[in-house]
Amino acid sequence: MQRRDFLARAGAAATLLAGCRARRSGGRIVLRLSHSMAAGPTALDTFADAFRELAEAATGGGVEVRLFPSGTLGQEREVVQQLQEGLVDFMVSGTAIWGSVAPKLQVFDFPFLWRDWDHAHGVVDGRVGREAADYMEAAVGVRPLAWGDSFGFRHVITRSRDVREPAGLRGLKLRTIQSPIYVKAVELMGASPTPMAFGEVYTSLQTGVIDGYEHDASTTLQQRFFEVARFMARTGHIAGVLGLWASAVGLGRIPPELRPRLEAAALEAARRQRAMGAAEDRTATASLAEQGMTIREIDRGAFLGPAEALWHAQARELDAVSWLGAALG
Repeated sequence: MQRRDFLARAGAAATLLAGCRARRSGGRIVLRLSHSMAAGPTALDTFADAFRELAEAATGGGVEVRLFPSGTLGQEREVVQQLQEGLVDFMVSGTAIWGSVAPKLQVFDFPFLWRDWDHAHGVVDGRVGREAADYMEAAVGVRPLAWGDSFGFRHVITRSRDVREPAGLRGLKLRTIQSPIYVKAVELMGASPTPMAFGEVYTSLQTGVIDGYEHDASTTLQQRFFEVARFMARTGHIAGVLGLWASAVGLGRIPPELRPRLEAAALEAARRQRAMGAAEDRTATASLAEQGMTIREIDRGAFLGPAEALWHAQARELDAVSWLGAALG
């Protein structure tokens, strides 16, 4: 480990340990919320900041939610462990990062499964979402208090190859999330998956370590990836369902009378965040075009047959046939 990385992690650890010793500040309960995106109009920060505002108002200032954006407390895999141990109280992230510790949740990220956000909402806000919350709490000691949206479906963005048709994705070395189902999604499209932490994407594009990555237009704009990647193929392969994840250890430290207020704040934060998604996606896509990015629509139909076979095989393997059935309606 380089000295710079060591010092950064040591600093994050010191922050966490200090937080464990000082649960209260000026009579308020202090709760920590981590996410990996930049502060500002990003999907994760919008969700997190809305929850902060609503939670503090709902508790009359009895709770203070401190936000740690941009992976301040570590990469997402590190924060997953911190959340399980109660070192961090909340995390906003996609469902994908949890697939390695709670495999059944991978259903939410099956490629080409969701037609649109209304389709996804109908499933995660109903029986499947409630069962998923119970499953997460039992399996890993973490409970989603609300489900949010990425600001748009995920597409393939490349440094130098102008992908005009599905076959153009073959052989591309694409960064993806460190999740088994995301790896399978990239393989299904004919590309070569390169799992990599989010914080490494910009430099890896810049140096040619990867040919591209897959993500939504809003994230591409806000992280300024358009500076090092010039083409977008709009595959819409994964929706990117988000969760506001609460540590069961952390929830256990909250007075019982405050917990329903925090849960209600999480649901309202999700409602507000979701309402912004479609407009953010349109605006970001237009802004990327203005920045000189070439944007192509790709025929998803070429992928649907292989994707359907993957859904059923994976659902059986994950013991999630019932969840897939609900999604297929």
